[in-house]
Amino acid sequence: MSRRREILLELNRLSSEKNFLEVLLLLCNKNLNSRSDELATRDLKNFLNENEISFLFGLWLKNKHFKAENENDNFATASNIHNLMDEFHYTFIEFFPKFDSTDSYHKQFRNSSEAIKETIFYSASGAYDYQFMNFLELKYGNDDKWLEENKGFTSSDAKNLFVYIKSTLNYKLNLKNYNDDIELYTISFDNYVFKKFPRFKVILDLLTFSDDNIDINFNDVGDFNRFKIQPIIKTKTSYIIPLSYLLAEALYDSPFYWMNEDKQYISKALLNRGNSAEQIVKSILEKKIDSNKIFSSVEIKQNKATSVSDIDICILQDKKMLLFQVKSKRLTQLSKNGNIEQFQKDFKQAVQDANCQSTKCKNAILSGDCEYILKSSGEKIDFGDIDELYTACVVLDSYPSITAHTRLFFIEQEIIPIAMSIFDLEIIIEFITDFDQLFDYFKKRTFHSKYLMADNELSYFSHYLKNDLTKFNNSDLLMLDNNFAQRFDFEYYFPLLKKYERNYMRFIEDIDSDDFCFCGSGINIEECCNK
Repeated sequence: MSRRREILLELNRLSSEKNFLEVLLLLCNKNLNSRSDELATRDLKNFLNENEISFLFGLWLKNKHFKAENENDNFATASNIHNLMDEFHYTFIEFFPKFDSTDSYHKQFRNSSEAIKETIFYSASGAYDYQFMNFLELKYGNDDKWLEENKGFTSSDAKNLFVYIKSTLNYKLNLKNYNDDIELYTISFDNYVFKKFPRFKVILDLLTFSDDNIDINFNDVGDFNRFKIQPIIKTKTSYIIPLSYLLAEALYDSPFYWMNEDKQYISKALLNRGNSAEQIVKSILEKKIDSNKIFSSVEIKQNKATSVSDIDICILQDKKMLLFQVKSKRLTQLSKNGNIEQFQKDFKQAVQDANCQSTKCKNAILSGDCEYILKSSGEKIDFGDIDELYTACVVLDSYPSITAHTRLFFIEQEIIPIAMSIFDLEIIIEFITDFDQLFDYFKKRTFHSKYLMADNELSYFSHYLKNDLTKFNNSDLLMLDNNFAQRFDFEYYFPLLKKYERNYMRFIEDIDSDDFCFCGSGINIEECCNK
């Protein structure tokens, strides 16, 4: 029996023990919570990530009905599980191809089922939880009527719910004495905030895991894990919300899948999804770029009868252009399970098609013999002569391994294109000063695409802010560790967290002395947080 199989069997056995939930919550607290001054300096290699812990929750939900006796105390079991998960990760190495040449290595890698599964499962989270809230209303604003009529809430309600849940978790971690990890992650039904905002419970119930949905075949990290889309555990008196990141991601992703089940609405949902993707990218760029220099949905025509292609979003200034092709495609479950045919199809639709479209647009624009038409109005635009142009593919949803996958597929070409999510783009825009710096980054990022190697876009960008993407003497390849991007955990995320949570008091500003406490303890506020 392979060591991987042995580890999975042992994890299944441990997850059947009756105190395994307490062990999981202990792992959540230890691995996912930290002080703000540690955000940029923690050695993430020593911690389990959200994917690993959510996988363990999936095993528990499958096996919890066995209620086997515990062999060790919770701390010993947690330590054992951590070691097993680390060892499990190492079992993927044997499936990585042996290095022969750069081109052959990447070709073998992208055709290795287990290697691709590893890049997806062990990649970084791809977005900060509050970033999902930044774009939630823009993503579903045009669908709010459907959401309210069919699910009983709006995108604004979902955003407010997450702010309350995340703020309460941080409040407990920083200011409240809690007895154990179960209390930390528990929100009682008897809660003033639920009385004030009854739709919060409606949303949480929709995202609650049901025992009827247990998949007895769930066993491996590439298998569909329902807990990732229904990350709420419901007891007779309360909700347990151990992974607030999964709640944020579920709020961002789930409405689209619900709308897909409505055959009469699906076409409108798809149209709204495409339009919102472009609107979100435009709104991000407008934070630092004059809106008059940003154009969206532009048709390129060689003559009145011949259309070359469409530009989703572009910025034009001083004969320089940045061009963004925006896609709403994401990796399917088959890709995550290592199905190479589906993985190649998903990547083509998410990145390769966008790059092909970008190349057509770029060649036509630089030829100087085209017309540009705004598709929304039919108005003709005069772009004038354009001397320099750089492109990027931007995807609407979190795709943590998009940078690594792009290198796998384009390594044989002269230039590896830039591909990122809206969440990467938002952080880049947050830290640049103006169009000239943004253009400089894309130019150098394109020019050094074969020289620099990193697993995520923010590692490139952090290196740019620190070293200007300068090529070092006597080096043919520079590999950037993921720690380069970790600076944003503090420099970007901490201010974002404060922006949302400074308004926490508005959830509880009218609470009376006889109300149940806002912290979710299930007892009167006078006997809880007021005390």
